[in-house]
Amino acid sequence: MITKKKLLRLFPTIVIYFAVVLSFLNNFYDFNFSVIGNTIGYSIFFNLVIICLLKRLRYCFHTILAMCNLTMLSLYSLLNSLGIIDYDTYYLTYDLLTLIIIFIILMIYSIKK
Repeated sequence: MITKKKLLRLFPTIVIYFAVVLSFLNNFYDFNFSVIGNTIGYSIFFNLVIICLLKRLRYCFHTILAMCNLTMLSLYSLLNSLGIIDYDTYYLTYDLLTLIIIFIILMIYSIKK
């Protein structure tokens, strides 16, 4: 019987292998599901797994923050894929969000130094 602790320990490995299998299958079959690609592929779930691994391996705050920001950008991209945000708003705001995230990371990094 798989315990909860063992399942949580195996979850990152399962997600990474699942993403690799989906990426491999994409070579032979064209997946046009941008919502599935943004959630299961190398985006939201994958970033959450990497954040868990970074915390477990005690990486620095800036690395973890960068992965959190990538996850936020993936969530924003998912909103565009679902049609909640139109493309013109998405395009302009995506660039603005990217610049703000980089600026915040640089500010935190310079204050910590």
